[in-house]
Amino acid sequence: MKPGDAIQAGDDRGSPAAALAYLVVGPLAWAGHLLLVYAPQAALCAFRLTGTAAVETSIVRAMVIGVTVLAASAMIAAIAAPRALARLLRATAFLEGGNGRFMIAVMRLLAVLSLAGVAWAGSAALVLPPCPVLR
Repeated sequence: MKPGDAIQAGDDRGSPAAALAYLVVGPLAWAGHLLLVYAPQAALCAFRLTGTAAVETSIVRAMVIGVTVLAASAMIAAIAAPRALARLLRATAFLEGGNGRFMIAVMRLLAVLSLAGVAWAGSAALVLPPCPVLR
């Protein structure tokens, strides 16, 4: 590219940070799931048990299931459309050449493992009481 040339859409080669975010999108979604499940659940249950707010346990359970479905959907979309995710994160340059298949495989493996973790943590909402007794 010469000085003065106009930058066209898709000319951005991406940054190494974008490639790293692409690779660990599954673990990042899993971490977000854990944060969005356990922090509000603990707070809502504490408010309920102390009498600060009248929070129904069905609301807590619905919140856990909703966040689980959202995180699982994001990971399934990343697994199903890895090149679209790379475009979204501006990491398509890192998928060119011999490394592309390897990076897609690593991203998919980490996303599948993270999906198992999200499903495991989310399934607790179906089996266990949403607000256990706090100690």
